[in-house]
Amino acid sequence: MRVEKIIESFEALKRVLRSWAIIDEGEIKIIDPPFTITISKRDESITFTYEGRDVATLTRDCVDIEEGFEEVVEEWCTALTSLGFKRYLLK
Repeated sequence: MRVEKIIESFEALKRVLRSWAIIDEGEIKIIDPPFTITISKRDESITFTYEGRDVATLTRDCVDIEEGFEEVVEEWCTALTSLGFKRYLLK
């Protein structure tokens, strides 16, 4: 997974996602119903929540993804590390 690259790009992601996400100093929340993707700079983690239930937690040292959610997690990680991720969000 690309967790480290996403965490290291936190400030750039804040700028690009400001119109599509809920942003505070240490956290970016992307709402993509039925998912919420939370990127936490404080915890250096990315959490995927599906209908109120955490289904994946990614850190530099651990990737824990509930079965059946691997594809969504991979797609979002690819999008967040791609130069074209802004286009992905507009789809």
